[in-house]
Amino acid sequence: MNAITLDQIKCFSVLSEEGSFTQSARRLYRAKSAVRYAIGQLEEQLGFALLDRSAYRPQLTAQGRQFLKACGPLLEQHQRFLNACQQISTQIETRLAISVSGIYGLTHVYPHIRDLMSRFPQTEIILEREILSGERMLKEGQVELAIFEHLQDDKSLESKKIDEVRLQLVIARQHPFLALPKADQTVDQLLGYPQIVQRSTLPQDDVSKGVHRGALIWRVTDTPSKLEIISNGLGWGRLPEHDIKPLLDAGELIHLSHLQQDDSVDIFLCRRREGSVGKVADHFWNAFSERSIR
Repeated sequence: MNAITLDQIKCFSVLSEEGSFTQSARRLYRAKSAVRYAIGQLEEQLGFALLDRSAYRPQLTAQGRQFLKACGPLLEQHQRFLNACQQISTQIETRLAISVSGIYGLTHVYPHIRDLMSRFPQTEIILEREILSGERMLKEGQVELAIFEHLQDDKSLESKKIDEVRLQLVIARQHPFLALPKADQTVDQLLGYPQIVQRSTLPQDDVSKGVHRGALIWRVTDTPSKLEIISNGLGWGRLPEHDIKPLLDAGELIHLSHLQQDDSVDIFLCRRREGSVGKVADHFWNAFSERSIR
């Protein structure tokens, strides 16, 4: 079988939709004879008839319908390829990977993701959740944009502060620490119970933040696990205020405000200084207004 061309398949596909050589030729901006010839050559190469020409309008044969179905994925893939080429030529990325720190609420990010999907529907958006690894993921090229805390003074990155997150020291209401007299509920006493901390999501990193010296440490790699362990009375730790408000309101978690050990961290949106910036990434970057660092 000689090589079947994409042009032949497109001619046949258009004919199946239009139902006549005349309409197909108009849609393809081709002479009717050229469309007839392309499909005739295709039938000759295949070795079976695609069309029944006995009627006024050509009808697909049973084999023609089977062939058309088989062509569907190829035509769809070709269209995706053309769309990708168009995106490349206009600096619109075919994919954009964004990492977001596990302590930052996605409710702040979703509206901007939704806007990207509306403006750039052909761009694949990849959203990564991470803990203490956003900066490294960005530097290693795993993502194009990263939202994270604890930014180092790195000249290779462009950054802007977009928010801050308050971390409250909490414990479950059934935890034995709360059974102590109020005067004995001190930081030193608290250190006798496990502190639940988060470590980097990257397996090669062993980074943790907010660890009390001398505390018994249990490490987890995501905020939901930390919240669940603390809520079940197995330890204590700091959690984002927006994640724990319902549990605080319900009395299931207790804010240890009298210990004055809360913390707050600045949240940054970062990108690499080197390399070209596509329109999708640039649009996401500009969607976040910069806040002054206090």
